[in-house]
Amino acid sequence: MQSLFAVVGAHKIAAVVAAGALVVGAGAVHEAVSGPVTATVAKVVDGDTIDVRYDGETRRVRLLNVDTPESVDPSKPVECLAPEATQYLKGRLPVGTEVRLEHDEEKYDRYDRELAAVFLGDDLVNADIARQGLRVAVVVGTNTQFYPPVRQAHDEARQAGRGLYAADVTCTVPAQVAALEQTAADTVAEQPAAPAELTAFDSHSGELVAALTAARALAAVLDGDPRAFPLLPFAGRGLSSVQSRVEHVRTDLNAAVTDNDSARAAEQQRQEDEARRAAEEAERLAAEEAARQAAEEAARQAAEQEAARKAAEDAAAAQARSQSSGSSSRTSTSAPRTAAPPPTSGNSGPSGYTGCRSYAPGGKSWTPMPCPGS
Repeated sequence: MQSLFAVVGAHKIAAVVAAGALVVGAGAVHEAVSGPVTATVAKVVDGDTIDVRYDGETRRVRLLNVDTPESVDPSKPVECLAPEATQYLKGRLPVGTEVRLEHDEEKYDRYDRELAAVFLGDDLVNADIARQGLRVAVVVGTNTQFYPPVRQAHDEARQAGRGLYAADVTCTVPAQVAALEQTAADTVAEQPAAPAELTAFDSHSGELVAALTAARALAAVLDGDPRAFPLLPFAGRGLSSVQSRVEHVRTDLNAAVTDNDSARAAEQQRQEDEARRAAEEAERLAAEEAARQAAEEAARQAAEQEAARKAAEDAAAAQARSQSSGSSSRTSTSAPRTAAPPPTSGNSGPSGYTGCRSYAPGGKSWTPMPCPGS
């Protein structure tokens, strides 16, 4: 069977070449052991390493054909699900548990750890932890005897989406890709609809850029070393698939940035056109109001002028009437007194009368009359 991938000198595991009856590892010489060994669990170190006792000695055992996230290397941060892998193994192999160790072609690694398949009864613990999705099946050097059942368990976990393949465990690659896809979809869907404030488009642009930054960061992680975590579980076509999903997200976000920029420019132009039309309308209304006020002022002034003219005409007419009336009065009262002929025998008035007189035609006789104004 073709291995998922061969790891030689990468991520905690290195092949050690066996020669003859001796295995050389980390400068130590170990006598080869033939057949299964019964041992007692003394300690669980991490998700793929335990300490056991047999033949009166404590020995460190590295489980064959599996690799788990790092949890005890002081030079590295604790990797995704490493604590969970350790806890699972502690629960599976409590201190004092009796196990059976079976070895393959190469018994020791370069760190002087014994390489073994660990059986609990008939259960291969190496495969059990891979079935939980907490380990990745690997082939190291020529140790392939126990790889098939571990690989089968690994594939079961991947197909079921367990452990490192779970989309609902925040730290896993599938979960991070799914979260990025959801964030991108939600962000793109929040595109402001015109009419809107320009600040809404600016805020949306910031959210899109933030999502793009996250997408670029995840893409950089996925471009890392496929022989190490977190990419180790996805080496091959699985890695290409998640890389493609992230690239699709980046394409969508870039398109959304372009759409948002275009929408902002269109909205800005619309607002500028609206402001221009409003200014023109305000200017038109101001001009109409000024014209109305000017017309009202002109009408007022014309009315005042007409009233003044009419008042002047009325005053002139009144003065003319007054002057005409006064002239008539003076003529009728003074002329008879100054031009009265001497009394004649035709006088019909009383003798010695000195008042106003009304003369008969020809002026030869008169009769007394009231004086005007008396």
